[in-house]
Amino acid sequence: MKERIVARIRRDKDGSWLVTFPDIRGAHTYGRSLNQLRRRIPELLRLWDRDPVHVELVEVLDLPNNLKQAISAATKQRLELEQRSQAVQRDMERTIRRLQSQLKLGVRDSGELLGISPQYAHKLRHRKDLRRSAKVRKAASTRLPR
Repeated sequence: MKERIVARIRRDKDGSWLVTFPDIRGAHTYGRSLNQLRRRIPELLRLWDRDPVHVELVEVLDLPNNLKQAISAATKQRLELEQRSQAVQRDMERTIRRLQSQLKLGVRDSGELLGISPQYAHKLRHRKDLRRSAKVRKAASTRLPR
C-alpha cells in the first residue's frame, strides 16, 4: 500500500514555487515553475528515505479562493468544450459519409461544403476505418503462432 503524503504548494514572495510537507518536518524545495518544482519532489522524497514509487502524493495548492474558483470554472469549460468538439467531429464524419455515399462527392467537395480543408475531411472520413484496422492489427498480434 502506498504511503499518502500531503504536499502543500504555494507561491513564495520572490515568485518561486515552494512545496512543504506537513508530515515530513523540515522537508521543502523550490522551483521557478510548477513543472520544475514537481520534478524535484521525487529527489526530495528520496533524501527523506521515502521511495517515490511507494508514495501517493496529494498536492494542495495554496491559492486565493477566487483564483481556485476561476481555475475550476476554466477547467470545467475546457472539458465541456472537448466533449462538444468530439460530438461535432462525429457529426461532421457522418455528414461527410452521407455526402460521399448519396451524392458521390469527393473529399475536396465535401470539405468545401463543410468549410474545412480536404485533409481534415479525409481524416474525419477515415477515422473509423483507422480504428477498425488498429483493432485488426491488435487481434493479429495477439494470435499464437501455429
